[in-house]
Formats: sequence, structure tokens, C-alpha cells
Amino acid sequence: MADDEHAHCTQRAYLYLARDVETGPPPYSADELRLMSFDPDEVTRLVGLRPTRAGQRGLWRFSDWKYELAEVMTYETEEVVTSLLDAIEPYAGGIAEACATLGMRAGINVVIEMHGDRNGLSTAAITYSAHTLKRLARLDVTVDHDQYVYLPDV
Repeated sequence: MADDEHAHCTQRAYLYLARDVETGPPPYSADELRLMSFDPDEVTRLVGLRPTRAGQRGLWRFSDWKYELAEVMTYETEEVVTSLLDAIEPYAGGIAEACATLGMRAGINVVIEMHGDRNGLSTAAITYSAHTLKRLARLDVTVDHDQYVYLPDV
């Protein structure tokens, strides 16, 4: 098998809800950790969507609520984001209610992992159509892209 057959890009995206508080950078103080704490069951009740991962402070360093789609092999980031939007848009009212009621913010995180070979690396296409940007704006979410590049040892 040629080395270039090992080059690929996987992506996954998830919706998260987190407390909308101003904190300094890690490590967080005990007061900051208390501010970031919330009841994930209450978030689930308000949003109406069962998370793929949730936990309360104590089990983790701070409370966590997210709904994630499975990782896919693609170079097109918009495909991943629109699939997530298709899944979460029916819950837009609940997302907005959880944010308003619990002092939270909603965001989408896209995790991109690019694997290269000794012949080079193809990178993900991070572009969005106006339609997708409008969908994101209607949900009032932030979007963050985490990119990781893996190259073989030479």
C-alpha cells in the first residue's frame, strides 16, 4: 500500500452548553469552578435533547453538557456542521431557553484531524455558505475549530 493512501481527514462536531461566566485562564479558582457548575439534567430538560455526554462538577472539574455526532472521514467541514445543524435545529427553542434561564452560552466545536504522509498533507476546507452561516446565526452559537495535524515520523 502506498504511503499516500494513508493520508486522510476526519471530522466531528458537537453542540455544547456552558455557563456564560468570565474567568481567567486555567488553573481555575474554587470560586470560578463554582460559577462554571450547573446541573446537566436541568439543561437536558430545558433543551429537550438527550446529550451524548453530560456530567456535573465533582465527577469532572466542571459541569459538562454536549451533543456530538459520530466522526466522519471528509475534508469538507460544512458537511459536518450542516449534519449537526440538522440534528439540533428542532431544539432551537430549548437551547435558547436553557441559555436564558441558566445563564449559559451555546457553541459548536468542530474537531478536525488531518493525517498526512511523506508526500504531503491535504487540509480541511473550512468554508461555509451564506445559508449555513444564517442557520448558525439563528441558533446564536459560537463556532470553534480545533485542528490537529498528524505526520509520520521520518
